Amino acid sequence: MNTDVVARSILASFHRLPSSERSIVKLLSVYRTLDADVVDYTARALRSDHDSAHILRLPMVEPSRRAGDTDFRLRPLLRRFLLERLRDEDAVTYHRAHRLAAGYFYQSLEPLRVGRLRWYIEEIHHLAASHPGHAFSRLADFSHAALMAGHPEAASRGAAEAAQAADAPDDLKFLADVVRLVSEILASPTQVDERAIIRLDGILTASRPSNDLAALRISQLARDLVTYYSVRLAPAPRMSTALAPAVFPGSAAGGVPEISAALSLAEGVAHFPHSVISRAHKVEIQGTDTVLHSIKTTLYTQRSGTPTRQPVDLFPIEAGDTLDSLEVLDANGWPVHSLKVIETQTYLASAVSSWLRDAESAEPQSESMALALRQEISQSLENALQNREHETVGQLLQMAADQSDGHLHRRIQSATRYLPLVADLDANSGTSQKLQYSYEGPCQVRRARLTGVEVSLELLLPTQVRNRLEIPRLDGLELANVHLMSEVPHTLAVNSNRQHWPQSHPREAPGQFTVVFSDGDEGDAPDSRLSRADLDLLYVVRKEDLARVRHVNFGCLAACLLSIYLPYALNGAVWSNIISWLTTILILADALYKNGRADPAASNQELRATASRPTRIVLGINVLGAVVAAASSTSGGSSDTTFAICMASLGVCLLTTPFIFALSRQRNRLIRYPVLDGRL
Repeated sequence: MNTDVVARSILASFHRLPSSERSIVKLLSVYRTLDADVVDYTARALRSDHDSAHILRLPMVEPSRRAGDTDFRLRPLLRRFLLERLRDEDAVTYHRAHRLAAGYFYQSLEPLRVGRLRWYIEEIHHLAASHPGHAFSRLADFSHAALMAGHPEAASRGAAEAAQAADAPDDLKFLADVVRLVSEILASPTQVDERAIIRLDGILTASRPSNDLAALRISQLARDLVTYYSVRLAPAPRMSTALAPAVFPGSAAGGVPEISAALSLAEGVAHFPHSVISRAHKVEIQGTDTVLHSIKTTLYTQRSGTPTRQPVDLFPIEAGDTLDSLEVLDANGWPVHSLKVIETQTYLASAVSSWLRDAESAEPQSESMALALRQEISQSLENALQNREHETVGQLLQMAADQSDGHLHRRIQSATRYLPLVADLDANSGTSQKLQYSYEGPCQVRRARLTGVEVSLELLLPTQVRNRLEIPRLDGLELANVHLMSEVPHTLAVNSNRQHWPQSHPREAPGQFTVVFSDGDEGDAPDSRLSRADLDLLYVVRKEDLARVRHVNFGCLAACLLSIYLPYALNGAVWSNIISWLTTILILADALYKNGRADPAASNQELRATASRPTRIVLGINVLGAVVAAASSTSGGSSDTTFAICMASLGVCLLTTPFIFALSRQRNRLIRYPVLDGRL
């Protein structure tokens, strides 16, 4: 029978159905196979009382040839027609049908149900069609679990379903390609096609790092595979280590961390920065009220194969929001897992509770009130951790530090006075020794005299680390002076050959420094491990910009003089041409200056506009005077009126000339005697 005739017959049968049955069939069109459970599930979602047996007996439903006698399917021609119509004309129903199907096929991954791998794959297929973001997370979790369970072919099938989605975003396609290639390699590790390694390397290079933990582990495994198969001298990657949850140390029952891990982390925080080699702090001004702090830290990492949690940096206790928003990256730009404030607090509280118990056992015969209070604090900490009472935990930590003395007090104070940034490092998964992260902070911008601008901001600098400080260069401005003020004694050394700055009065201040803090008393070490230093930066207008203003001023003076005397020497027609050309040249000079001042590709336009506002005003006055003088000469008015206007314009331009020279002298004075925060 002709296909068109069959299609028309099937569609006619579908349109003759009642509306309630047509709605059910529309939602069933997203399923590849049907059974009584699927039909009942869909009917319940539509709040319909139709029986599954009745739906399965409809003429457009036929037995599935692949699944056996118990499964059915919609006629392929009708299913294709309904899917195309829903996708093009009724996107809401299309996405709803796929969401319902994804909910039907949902299966828990803990543990992975090997007998229902097809259900996981079907769920990914429907999620990719209805919610690509959820499909990304589900594909990553399922692929991780399938690879761990030794089923790379199932992970590859799930990736193929995600990649075939019509509207799949780039990150989902990248993950699907990575999973498919990794599964192909793991399925036959002794017969790996070199083209697969090249393709995998290209995908990893082109894709952006993901914050999803399972996707990150798979990407780490993929990088290990590329390294192993492309560089034969590289050690074999520990695939189980890269994929296993042991990369991120676990917790004991009730969410309380294992005591060994808690004590290790607390000791690392108390003795910070024993794991830090160097720290580079770069400042980037992003406007008149915001500054970006970019930090790169080099760490000592243990190559023993044991995943470790190391403190990377210190923050004030009130900077919890900043710490939670940090995204830690390695040297290659890949995300590195870091603890949030609540997680860090939980580890430290568990360690402090253990320290308090150790103090009790060290004084078994003591009946002092202090010992009883420490015992009560230790028990309260354990209860608060079990009940997840995080605010109470913070109060108890402060109380533990206040109620202890001697060595115990210094130990608790060292571990809890600041908020540490803690990163998960694992040598086997390729974690780099260099980490980078950034956060935004406030800044204040003030005018410094008439040719400069002062930027004030706060730096958080660990005092026991050698800090390299990089000051930003701003387009169109010169850095005249750098002033760092901290309650901890320090020296600011220049990282260049200009060792005698600022005594040598260079054209521009250097941009890289090393901040070295003096060693304080041992007893005060916990209180001074983090310095909140005030950094004042002075920028001035460039010398060539002031020179350009002087040149424009001289040109405007010349234009005014020509407007006064040339009419007596030349006839009107010739003079009109000369004035036209002169005005054009002046406007062109002004346009060139503005183009250099307001380049859209330049950074920090607000600061440059603030510093150069007086020079721009003077420039505008001169150009306006020249244009008025030229226009009055060609207006055809009385000679006396024209002469008066031209003389007035000349006088205005002459008055701005000494002001321009005063701006130059003031700029030179700012460089020699900078005004920072109102101080000479």
